[in-house]
Amino acid sequence: MLVWGFNFVAVKLLYLQMTPAALSLVRFAPMYLLLLLFCRVRGESLKYTRETIPVLWQGFLSLGVYMILFLEGMDRTSPAEGAIILATAPVFVAVMSVAAKQERFTLGAILGAAIAFIGTAIVIGSGAQDKHGSLIGNLLVLSSAVVWAYGAVLSKPLVNKFSPLQSLTLSMPAALPILVPYGFMKTLGVPWADLTTQSWLMLLHIVVGAGFIGFLGFYEGVKDRGPAAAMLYQFFVPIVASGSAYIVLRQGLNWWQAIGLGIVILGVVVATRARYQAASRLASA
Repeated sequence: MLVWGFNFVAVKLLYLQMTPAALSLVRFAPMYLLLLLFCRVRGESLKYTRETIPVLWQGFLSLGVYMILFLEGMDRTSPAEGAIILATAPVFVAVMSVAAKQERFTLGAILGAAIAFIGTAIVIGSGAQDKHGSLIGNLLVLSSAVVWAYGAVLSKPLVNKFSPLQSLTLSMPAALPILVPYGFMKTLGVPWADLTTQSWLMLLHIVVGAGFIGFLGFYEGVKDRGPAAAMLYQFFVPIVASGSAYIVLRQGLNWWQAIGLGIVILGVVVATRARYQAASRLASA
């Protein structure tokens, strides 16, 4: 969550020399090669079978559709606003887990979702009037939160069949059918010779930090603690992103955004704790 928090600032800095479409593929290639290398070192099987079909579907959504929505949204909003809105993903997980019959209905989860949505509405509304964000950008990030949440729900039955490293590596090629048409031409136009040291460092963070360490850490958390407990840590992301944006970009939160952040975090904590406590009671029954 710490590397994901700074990722919002890293993306904005890299946009000074690279488009969102180009970044989608520039990030993909070295991240995939790094995963392949680690799979070979650890002896992980990368054979595709009938059982890997759900993994491919999750990859198409979580590494393809989600990434496009997120990158385009971040091009139109600020790091802090994007992180706050994306932090609503756990409440979407709460609703979707009940719909998928993975968890029982809990009043606390619905209450937390309602609280978080109020905070999100405040952030989106204030962002539409703020020079750093836009309504379209915030709505795109909100859409990416929905897709990310759906991918997290899909991952729950998969983590028992595949290791996090194996699942992530197997899923990545499924994103190419949507990422290649989206980013191929823009990638050809990247001014590689003119990239600054700052841009290279931000790209390193996006690939290794947010891409490799972030995704693997999250899936390890899902496997070890379950989606409910793993998602509880999501509220750290907007705090890290807001602090990083202020230190690096000198973009602070206005009062409405700060209030919205607090309400979103409250909603996420209420919803996720309610789900975690319900799961614990069920396991001990």
